[in-house]
Amino acid sequence: MSLLAYLNPFTFVRDFFKRPVETFVYRQYEGYRKKTDVGINNAKELVYKAAIISVFLSAILWISIFLYVIFYYTYMPNVTHVRPVHLQFKSCDEQVGICSFPSAHVQLTKRSSMLMSAQPYRVKLILDMPESQINKDLGMFMVCAQMRAKGGKLVSSSCRSAMLRYRSRLHELMRTVLFAPLLLSSVDEEKQQLQVELFSDFEDDQELPVTDAYVELQSRFAQVYSCELHIQAHFTGLRYMMFSWPKISALVGISTNLFFVSLVFVLSWYHLQDGLPDIIKSKFRSNIKTEDADKKMVSKVKLEREDSSTFFEGDTLLEEFRQIEEAQKEKKT
Repeated sequence: MSLLAYLNPFTFVRDFFKRPVETFVYRQYEGYRKKTDVGINNAKELVYKAAIISVFLSAILWISIFLYVIFYYTYMPNVTHVRPVHLQFKSCDEQVGICSFPSAHVQLTKRSSMLMSAQPYRVKLILDMPESQINKDLGMFMVCAQMRAKGGKLVSSSCRSAMLRYRSRLHELMRTVLFAPLLLSSVDEEKQQLQVELFSDFEDDQELPVTDAYVELQSRFAQVYSCELHIQAHFTGLRYMMFSWPKISALVGISTNLFFVSLVFVLSWYHLQDGLPDIIKSKFRSNIKTEDADKKMVSKVKLEREDSSTFFEGDTLLEEFRQIEEAQKEKKT
């Protein structure tokens, strides 16, 4: 029966063809499945690592940009402060015109200080004056200014001369003909803008910060449309570079912050991982080995001392017994 069962074609096909093929296919499937699982796990780990690295890099980049922005707005003052100047004067009672010098009080700030200490500033008075015959005949006139702190304390004062630019009659005629459409349509006016630099290198005192300015035109015949007080920061050194080349300065500053922030991140990472780089570990391995060897030698010496002490105690007891036996023998003899 066994021989017949063995010679059965169905059994023969099942044992020698079907099962080997099934086992081969199953093994191939398991191998590919394991490989795909390993590949998927590796891909997931790679994606997770890339995501973590991208998050850390973006955080480092934004921290570097934020630090540079904070430094820029803390270190760089406002470039220009503009305040309108409203001139006041005393009118004459009996004749046409004014009977006092035009003057104005300009409140720069209501706070304790407006200007940055140890930063030079240029203080200018911008005058819009018509090209009238009175202003042309006026010639030179003086413009004075006083910078005062709270309570009216005088910090600094200055006086500068000013006058209209000279234009010949031919120049005026050609200019009038050329700009006639603009003059008729009120787009342009027959006026000149004078820039009187009152302070070339003014520095605010931290103990007496400037809060008010007093301006005076020392001429009763000067005709003025309007005027403004401009306080412009005069940059030097690093501030000049940051103001003149903002893109290059931003690139250098952010790159520097990026280097130091990355260094802090790397050191913090090693500290949190409670480990050091292999190079530093290799340098300290010799010291660690010597310390371990010293500890082992000390422990071995201690053990030897303990063993030797017990050995010495046994020898002394044997010698005492021998001495007692010798004494007994002598007494018998």
